[in-house]
Amino acid sequence: MVRKVTLLSLAVPMFIEMLLFSLLGMVDMFVLSRVSDEAAGGVGACNQILSITNIVFNIICIGANVLVSQYIGAKNSDSAQKTMAVSYTMVSAVGIMASAVLFFLGKPILRLMGVTSELLVHGETYMGIVGGMMFMQAILNISTVIMRTHGYSKETLGITAGMNVINVLGDVILVFGFNMGTAGAAWATAMSRFFAMLMALGFVLRNILDREAFRHIREVPMRIIRDLFKVGLPSALENICYNVSQVVLTGIMLYNLGDTAYIARTYTNQIIFIFITLSISIGQANQILIGRLVGAGKFDEAYHTCLKNFRKALLVTLGISAVFFLFGGTFIRIFTDDTEIIKLSAMVLMADAFLEPGRTFNVVIINALKGSGDAVFPVIIGIISMWSVATLGAWILGVVAGFGLVGMWAAMAMDEWLRGFISLHRWHSRKWTSKRWLPTEA
Repeated sequence: MVRKVTLLSLAVPMFIEMLLFSLLGMVDMFVLSRVSDEAAGGVGACNQILSITNIVFNIICIGANVLVSQYIGAKNSDSAQKTMAVSYTMVSAVGIMASAVLFFLGKPILRLMGVTSELLVHGETYMGIVGGMMFMQAILNISTVIMRTHGYSKETLGITAGMNVINVLGDVILVFGFNMGTAGAAWATAMSRFFAMLMALGFVLRNILDREAFRHIREVPMRIIRDLFKVGLPSALENICYNVSQVVLTGIMLYNLGDTAYIARTYTNQIIFIFITLSISIGQANQILIGRLVGAGKFDEAYHTCLKNFRKALLVTLGISAVFFLFGGTFIRIFTDDTEIIKLSAMVLMADAFLEPGRTFNVVIINALKGSGDAVFPVIIGIISMWSVATLGAWILGVVAGFGLVGMWAAMAMDEWLRGFISLHRWHSRKWTSKRWLPTEA
């Protein structure tokens, strides 16, 4: 069953859900920071690799999101059912392969990142447990994507809330009760994801996906597989490019600025993500709305809807930026008492106050371009800007010019603003109206 959706009905549950989901990482970080700063830093390094793995899953999930949204708008339920069945099969296979790679090669990957021996001992443990079970995250991702495209945002919120409760209880019992340290936090995360996966998958099979749709898998539906990659791969590549550049920046940081700068960045990113979830939720809700409108051929309404939603997100972000600038150091004290880390993190959050409005352009406008089917353009701009402005600029300003972590943040801010203005110009040009995905029968 498909529900009618609005920005509010999608964005508010998404905001709370993402806030709760980000708390999974924050709770682990807080608990491990009570063990040691090195434990928190080691898990932070793992999370960067796990984020990239998650984006690989999202090649299929983004493709399913765009296709199913446009199929719903075009009232083509048969193609939507076939696409969902194929998406589940593909993402499960990729998830199992990713789990095997992370379980057996997690330690070499962390070493390649430049993770120091003090952080590696914690990172290896966390990667083996959480990384080895990433297939559960893959199935959870596609399930929640399908639920949101059909308007079931409140239900995904409930599942995420339950996942958080299990994670918090697991952290308290395993890390503090049984003194399991990093392994305890990892098992708590794995158990909470297992619960969420079962709940989300069960809901989809009961309420959305007809199990008869899986019969098409035996026929090897190459056209659906091609369509998913044709839409999802370019969309995911922009995110992959961003995260890979962040891993490179981590290597630059660890090799040139040391553990203190990296730990400060780890804590800072936790604070930043919690505060920007509302603008991110508006961007993701906007993608679903634009997908439905484009699928229905309502291009003019899609154009104005995107700009209206962007203005709302920008107002939210400006308020958040003011909070970062004025109270950054206060938030960092949640994690650590180290005065050097607190001072450096506060300076970074002040710099981030100028980055976040630029990021909002990309969060909202690029998601709208993806929802319309115009997925290749953001990838081209992303590859050029992320590497020539953000990564190269971070090395020049942070290392060569000696501005350290704040200099690296300034380079990332320039990248966000540049891509943001280019994406806004693309939306105003309306070239995306020619990229509509036309439903095809499998």
